[in-house]
Amino acid sequence: MKWLLLQILTLGAIGILMGVLEWNEGKRVVSSSANWTPANNVYITFIIVTVVLSCFYLIFLFEAKKSNNILERSFWNLMPKISISVGVLSIILFLVGGTVGPIMAWVEQWRSLLYVFLIYFLFLIFLFIFSIEHKKQRNNNRINKTIFTSYIWTIVLFFVIFFVF
Repeated sequence: MKWLLLQILTLGAIGILMGVLEWNEGKRVVSSSANWTPANNVYITFIIVTVVLSCFYLIFLFEAKKSNNILERSFWNLMPKISISVGVLSIILFLVGGTVGPIMAWVEQWRSLLYVFLIYFLFLIFLFIFSIEHKKQRNNNRINKTIFTSYIWTIVLFFVIFFVF
């Protein structure tokens, strides 16, 4: 019960972070560019992504501490394929919904919907990397190390993406 409460508090921390970002965006008088970003600076954006990924790390770590956790189930062998399929389908739906569908109109009304999409895609990437690591180290029975390795690889991936591109 303690671990579930900590997981809920971590999700609440993500919600509070997104609320603070939305509040900060509402106080801005002039936008610095024509593009929308959660922050004006690429470093601040990287820090925000790192904080969200750290919350995912904590959620998975708290799940690993439970006695009957979901990380020990057999479906993790199929999870890389499932997460890639869901990710590709989500990207296609997001692009189609943004160009042809109503997503842009929804985002104009509810700007915080972009935060939901950001968190969703970050979670899919973290889940994909974790599922590959989990499948690779399935016999070692060191779930905490697998979670930490997935966290580091995800941070490195975003570090390269943010600072190379």
